[in-house]
Amino acid sequence: MSETAATAAARRDLPNAVRHWAATRGTAPALTFVDHGTDRRGVATTLDYAGLDRRAVAVAAALAAHCRPGDRVALCAPHGLDYLVGFLGCLYARAVAVPLYAPEPYRGNDRLEAVLRDSAPACVLTTRDAAPAVTALARAVRGAGTVVLGIDELPLLVGELTAPGPDDQAGPDDTAYLQYTSGSTRAPRGVLVSNANLVAAARQSAEQSGLTERDVVVSWLPYFHDMGLITGVAMPLVTGAHAVHLTPLAFVQQPLRWLRLISDHRGTWTAAPNFALDLCVRRTTPEQRAGLRLDSLHTLCNGSEQVHSESVRAFAEAFAPSGFAASGHAPGYGLAEATLGVTSAVGGATVLPFDRPALVDGLARPCPPDAPDAWWLVGCGTPLPGVDVRIADPADGRELADDRVGEIWVSGPNVAHGYWQRPEETRRTFGAVLTGPDGRRSAPHWLRTGDLGFRHGGELYVTGRIKDLVIVDGRNHYPADIEATARAALDALPAPAPVVSAVAAFPVIDGGGEHLAVAVELRRPPEHPVAVTRDQAVRAVRRAVGEQHGVEPREVVFLRAGTMPRTSSGKVRRHACAEGHRLGTLDHLETDRWTS
Repeated sequence: MSETAATAAARRDLPNAVRHWAATRGTAPALTFVDHGTDRRGVATTLDYAGLDRRAVAVAAALAAHCRPGDRVALCAPHGLDYLVGFLGCLYARAVAVPLYAPEPYRGNDRLEAVLRDSAPACVLTTRDAAPAVTALARAVRGAGTVVLGIDELPLLVGELTAPGPDDQAGPDDTAYLQYTSGSTRAPRGVLVSNANLVAAARQSAEQSGLTERDVVVSWLPYFHDMGLITGVAMPLVTGAHAVHLTPLAFVQQPLRWLRLISDHRGTWTAAPNFALDLCVRRTTPEQRAGLRLDSLHTLCNGSEQVHSESVRAFAEAFAPSGFAASGHAPGYGLAEATLGVTSAVGGATVLPFDRPALVDGLARPCPPDAPDAWWLVGCGTPLPGVDVRIADPADGRELADDRVGEIWVSGPNVAHGYWQRPEETRRTFGAVLTGPDGRRSAPHWLRTGDLGFRHGGELYVTGRIKDLVIVDGRNHYPADIEATARAALDALPAPAPVVSAVAAFPVIDGGGEHLAVAVELRRPPEHPVAVTRDQAVRAVRRAVGEQHGVEPREVVFLRAGTMPRTSSGKVRRHACAEGHRLGTLDHLETDRWTS
């Protein structure tokens, strides 16, 4: 195969990309996993590109005995190299991977069971240690005959394996995997991600960041989440870069571990949502930061949830002494239906104040920084290569001009084909027709994201989700904006104040119409009573929200640590919180001592 043909093949799908690098740079490191289970600084294990290719083909050979091309294969394995070998092996076998996770003691299995029922896998991949729990769960859901294979127990069969011929290779429109959505507002849905979608998404993100084979990507994000799978796995493998991973739990336990891996491996690209940046600032000391070298990092992608200006600023200030450059901040916007990425900033975050009442009325109008109604928003950058982003009126599909708030619509080679076995939802979500300024109607190919935003100065700004809007007396109120105000009001209380972990603003509907409620989860009960009573805290939230938003919360409730409803990726589930509030199932914290 000539170099030109090899390069073309590498662009067709992820297996061909890995084979290309295995043939041309076989000894280069592909994936490193750092296990913090028994060692404080972690024990690293690395697979080079040739080794990764051999192990993936071995998995594919094992799957061929139990699955046909197009069958679903569930990945229920712990974080680590075996998981990634299993995922790639599914693609080699032309099976449809279903990235999940192994049952864990601290995580309920409801979502896992729902996805196993919906995807109906022909086989389940796991590891030796996780096999008992995975086998019991899979067979309880799918039946006693469910095949469960241990990735780390498959023989390599070196010398007996050959790459598939032209007739056995997957087509670009064949489904590579099902990316199940987080289920923040409904039951999880499987997004049909094709081989072409996967490679396009990986290459778009790499090109936007200028990623090459010399880069080092450091990630702790979950493999079953779109951001972790695309940016932490597919993007570096497509570009021939080196990816260094640790588990999400290792990060949450000690955020310094992630930062130390960036420092030690001279990481150049990484990603984290707001809560992770906040965690790093809160749980590292100036002395620890002084020992880090973050000057190699050219991109810190911030996505998965609405980007907060305070999180961006605080992280940049805290880690400037470590060499982190503010220009490395790369806020972005994406969703599973677009195989992750839609827009991303390059060269730093743009943070601007906008007039809140005007935004409520659908108009983005910049205002002075000291304006009393200023709402600081972070720009999510420009569209990734090949992606088209428009703002449309959600009611009739008319394209809106810049600085008008509407629904974000997306088109591009990364946009998935639809939902697994949900034709009507697929038609509504992936087949929207856009009416342009000239009155012409497009073909039905636009993805409706369900998110609200606007374009300003060439960048996309996200204001919230349509279904999360709180409408009181005919006026729209954005929950994220209200939540930020409530958090700031509580943080401003006299020390020691209650420590806020998460806030959810949601509507309460009764015979008198729609009203606003705010739920606050406290991080952990302090050892001593705080300086204010619960009633004083409630009044502070009501006063601040009423003054800044023109609507006073009917109720303010406080929840015990760890009880706020969240998605599998950690985002607050506002609808589930509202339903729990309606049913009286939220775990309230009522005493003035703020203890459990």
